Amino acid sequence: MILMDHGIVFLKLINILTLKGNLSIFEVSMANRLIHSKSPYLRKAANQPVDWFEWCEEAFDKAQREKKPILLSIGASWCHWCHVMAKESFEKEEIARIINNNFIPIKVDRDERPDIDKRYQEVVHLISGIGGWPLTVFLTPEGVPFFGGTYFPPERRGQYPGFKEVLLKIVELWENKREEILKNASSIFNTLKSYHTQSFQGQIGSTQLKRSIHALLYSIDYEWGGIKTTPKFHHAKAFELLLYDNFFNPDSMKDKAIQVSLEAMAKGGIYDHLLGGFFRYSTDSLWRIPHFEKLLSDNAELLTTYSLAFQVYGKDLFKNICQGIVKYYKRFGSALEGGFYASQDADIEDLNEGGYYTFTEGELRNLLRPEEFSVIRRYFGITEEGNMPHNSGKNVLYIAEDIETIAQSLGINENRVKELINSAMTKMLSYREKERPQPFIDRTIYTNWNALMIESLCDYHMVFSDPWAIDMALKTAHLLLERYYNGKILYHCEDQEGYAEDYLFLAKALLSLFQITQNNFYLELSIKLTDQAIELFWDDKNGGFFDSKRKQGEGLLDLEIKNIADTPNQSVNGVASLHFIKLGALTSREKYYSLAEKNLEAFGGMITEYPLVSFSYLISLMAYLRGIFKVETKDHYKDVMGLFRPFKVVVQSDTDGIVVCDNKGCRKYENLKDLIEREEQFR
Repeated sequence: MILMDHGIVFLKLINILTLKGNLSIFEVSMANRLIHSKSPYLRKAANQPVDWFEWCEEAFDKAQREKKPILLSIGASWCHWCHVMAKESFEKEEIARIINNNFIPIKVDRDERPDIDKRYQEVVHLISGIGGWPLTVFLTPEGVPFFGGTYFPPERRGQYPGFKEVLLKIVELWENKREEILKNASSIFNTLKSYHTQSFQGQIGSTQLKRSIHALLYSIDYEWGGIKTTPKFHHAKAFELLLYDNFFNPDSMKDKAIQVSLEAMAKGGIYDHLLGGFFRYSTDSLWRIPHFEKLLSDNAELLTTYSLAFQVYGKDLFKNICQGIVKYYKRFGSALEGGFYASQDADIEDLNEGGYYTFTEGELRNLLRPEEFSVIRRYFGITEEGNMPHNSGKNVLYIAEDIETIAQSLGINENRVKELINSAMTKMLSYREKERPQPFIDRTIYTNWNALMIESLCDYHMVFSDPWAIDMALKTAHLLLERYYNGKILYHCEDQEGYAEDYLFLAKALLSLFQITQNNFYLELSIKLTDQAIELFWDDKNGGFFDSKRKQGEGLLDLEIKNIADTPNQSVNGVASLHFIKLGALTSREKYYSLAEKNLEAFGGMITEYPLVSFSYLISLMAYLRGIFKVETKDHYKDVMGLFRPFKVVVQSDTDGIVVCDNKGCRKYENLKDLIEREEQFR
């Protein structure tokens, strides 16, 4: 399965040989057609000398008419290595001449067009075993890939070929061995098509769930937290899964896996300690050195996970993390009228990755009072050498010592240490915001990611009763409905029709709003969007949702794909069954239970073979096996809403006391205490 990551990859499709020769002179315009793009990422490339197209029929028609291969470049505004490759290669006139003379260049924003990205990522992964951004793929004029990679340096670096070298070799092969290229392209396409037309169906049951939980626990890094891979991603749904499973089957190993991991991420450099919000991933196993981009999708999922963790463990650290995420999005990640921005870049100025967030020891000595510096130096592990591998002297902030240890070392009380830390951090944040350029914020509002944040704000509000959270969730929902939904078609973003996850994620979010408001408008609209998703994307033959309703288009867009892998965020087919089961419980419509089962069965074989491919699927499977915990009450509504109970739905009604129904039957309780005490036997 595909796990995406930045990096360098040399695909073993052809042996790159250095070519020498004179380049023809080609004058290029300083503004290409991307100047008119709606994507901020594409507009950034508008002044490159490459004659870029967006993904469109015109580009493919031109390639076929001129019999030229296509150079496809896929990236995102938050992607550091995309900016590096742009500066090193696409902004160089020599390389631009080679591209413009011999290729039809197409640039794609992966956030705007996840359907294109998904298909070509799979191709590169199929050949090399790795993918990521920037994705660099060479296609036939019809859009079938025959060679590709991720980041290519401008000149050869050891075993890795330079981009100029690759371009010239592709030109040579296209001229002299075109038939071999076309044959290889056909073979790649047939392999990909064969993979996506095979059945992944299989039996579902407690055996698969137990096996996956065991595999997850085995994969945990119990010293530093998270899953044992480098780089380390958050995998928020993995720890949400463990929180749920630990509720039903308490176990010290699960408890340790959850707390060690969530604490390590919360204390690590992957979290922005001065303002709030998580960066995308850590480059090391200790969570200290991140890539510094902030993505809405990551922070939405993590807000839910840490809110649930606070419910279970009551730790101030988890509460602070939740409030920090919300603080960041209040200040920089949202619009007053509603809507959350897609991402914030990792770089400032000339590819200075992390330069906005890191500090030298000298900067802090000059900025802080000696007493503040003595504390903050220990708290954040500040050294003269720094800890940034590529930027000597710069320190990524992570919690190196706890307050109690610092107080003992310095001989002062803990409250004074807290005061000094808070005053120092206030000065550091003010300095950062006033003296440094802010990393670029992509203010595009995507339906799928905004829906995730609406749902997470509802989870956060249920725990912390934050009025801003529910107000912003409602504003955002109505903004999406007014701007991107006409009653028949839901849009992913402006002028881009929605994908399955836009429909399903928004339907899930509206169901969460129904839980908070008890307004049937949101329930009815959730049902409508769910039914439209079924009509547009559901595979009647084998079950599961196709990612896109497009059954034809340029390149690989006619290839039907059903996503199940969380890469690393939740997948539409992973969460669909849980959504169906909740709708079934709230509406008593049998069709939703049937669809939930069919969706789970559609990927049962995949889960058996790859037990950790989708944590969101495993949560749905657990809900299917355990059943929905449906509660009807009048006087105890708020208390029940604040209760941690996996797979809970609450309906405010005229019921006296509290009535609970699940797959074990219905039971009535007089009050919340009675419910909590007696429900233990039903776990």
